[in-house]
Amino acid sequence: MINDAGLVWAVVAVTFAAMMAGRFIVRRFRTHWRPIPAYRTLPTLAADAVESAKRVHFSLGSSAIGETSTLAALVSAEVVYRLAERLAISRQLPLVTLSHPVTLPLAQDTLRRAYLYRRTLDYYRSSASAWYPPGTAFAVGAASLSADVDADSNILLGRFGPELAFLGESALRHNQALIAHSDLLEGQAIAFAQAGEVLLGEELYAGPAYLGGTALERGSVLAHDVLRWLVILGIVLAALQTI
Repeated sequence: MINDAGLVWAVVAVTFAAMMAGRFIVRRFRTHWRPIPAYRTLPTLAADAVESAKRVHFSLGSSAIGETSTLAALVSAEVVYRLAERLAISRQLPLVTLSHPVTLPLAQDTLRRAYLYRRTLDYYRSSASAWYPPGTAFAVGAASLSADVDADSNILLGRFGPELAFLGESALRHNQALIAHSDLLEGQAIAFAQAGEVLLGEELYAGPAYLGGTALERGSVLAHDVLRWLVILGIVLAALQTI
């Protein structure tokens, strides 16, 4: 019988093999992914912001490295980076707000790398990333900052609780586009109700692949979808055997 450690290594091996197979497939063949409307909208919002010389407000919420939201923080920052690359040709810096102090250096470095990539580092200012105390104070501060600079859109990624309702209401009141995600159930429910486009659950983690990702990133999305259907099939077969 396979023990817990053996099972973990088996899952890791299968996942790695699926990712490598997915990488090979996307490099050799034309593949079609399931549509995620938010990832079609995000590049358009970035282009509109550049053309109108307006700013984009990103928020990472309470995502933090070293906690249970580490993965959400890292992937959210990567999505911000992919979009900040498109915005870095403009002098109108995007804003990044957050409520965990550990995430502040991550947000600052994410923007810095984007402007360094575009060779427009002179436009970058570390003050474009702002920390606010968690909870209601964060929602009020981030919403007020977005409204004060007349941001063109609000893109909320990572971990949000009920405070997301205040951010969403402010965006709607100021006629700002809103795309939202949360890895908490209460935040996800609010995002679904308020946002023009919402990223549901694990859709956040496909962001780098959908926004001009490498072959490995695109292959990992393909592998993820295949493995998910295999798990669903396994559950169905196990349920049928009990009948």
